[in-house]
Amino acid sequence: MVEDTGWLPLFVRFFLVGMPALVGAGIIVASLRRWFRIRTLATSGQRTTATVVDNQMESSSEGRMRFLPVVTFHTAMGQEIKTALPDMMEFRSHVTGTTVEVIYDADSPSQAVAANRPTRGISVAIVFGLIFLAFAAFAYKLTGAMFDTTSEFGDPWG
Repeated sequence: MVEDTGWLPLFVRFFLVGMPALVGAGIIVASLRRWFRIRTLATSGQRTTATVVDNQMESSSEGRMRFLPVVTFHTAMGQEIKTALPDMMEFRSHVTGTTVEVIYDADSPSQAVAANRPTRGISVAIVFGLIFLAFAAFAYKLTGAMFDTTSEFGDPWG
């Protein structure tokens, strides 16, 4: 049993089961929170036209540059807002002067999203989260069989 073999089985289970499960659950929770926020914006947010004024550059993990459009728009109250649209990240720069329809929350207008693709990437993120959870379940089953001294594997430490 796990109690009889010391700390190594717990350590292995933590990294093979616990970490993927935490990452998968975190990805799913973050994606669902974003989906609910966007859905709320779609129903109660303000729509307006924004103009691309700049590009914000970020380096991706592969060394490629990604570009977020920086846009300006005016709220219904006349306040000018300048913000980046993370849901429009691309591997090519956005043309300055291009117009984009955005949805914003009147209480927090700098948290705007593009109206034409508000849920882009959320389903992909949820699938990756589910893959992490499936790996954690498989690893749990596998490590359970490995560290069970009554299994066909026998006692791996003795």
